[in-house]
Amino acid sequence: MSVSQRRFLLSLPVLLLVAACVSETVYPGDVVIGLFNFHAQADWARTNCNPDGGDFSRLSDGGFDFAGTFSRDSVDGGAWFTVDGYSRAATYETPAQRYVSTEKAPAQVASCGEDCKGSQIEEKLSVVVLSDSQDRAMGSRCVNLPDGGLPDGSVPAPTANGYDAQRACGTLTVTFLPGTSENCKCKTSCTAVYGVEGERRFNVGQ
Repeated sequence: MSVSQRRFLLSLPVLLLVAACVSETVYPGDVVIGLFNFHAQADWARTNCNPDGGDFSRLSDGGFDFAGTFSRDSVDGGAWFTVDGYSRAATYETPAQRYVSTEKAPAQVASCGEDCKGSQIEEKLSVVVLSDSQDRAMGSRCVNLPDGGLPDGSVPAPTANGYDAQRACGTLTVTFLPGTSENCKCKTSCTAVYGVEGERRFNVGQ
């Protein structure tokens, strides 16, 4: 699987809608949380897309890396996740410290037939963002995130040295949605689920 195919999961909407240099990006909102480098690893127990299923194998690749920046508006509560210069709408939930971003894009899948219309890929990124003290409390590994709640420590917040957000833990869910036309050979959806862990690399400004 090529790098471009692996990046399809998060960058397809970006490639369709915008081509921008990262250095030129203006992040929406007035609070930039920081740039996170993520690794996504397939959760086979929760994935029902066939990794040997031709067109759907790219949805269930074993693992891949991507990067993105979270930002927020401190006044109206808006939130965004920016990838390669394209800002996707998100929500920020408190006190869960959770960002959720959902995006859809058209998907042309050869095995569905040439006359299949309306097929889509839907991505949902859902991660809890942890402060430095919370991250250290769980040994700087998402696998140690308590099932019953967040680890002890200060909640993520602005500081003199930038926003205190060190790690992001959660899931990426990628769902194929079949077309609705009668000529579409694909009749059922399938979902690939990934465990996601991200580490903040540095602050970015507007």
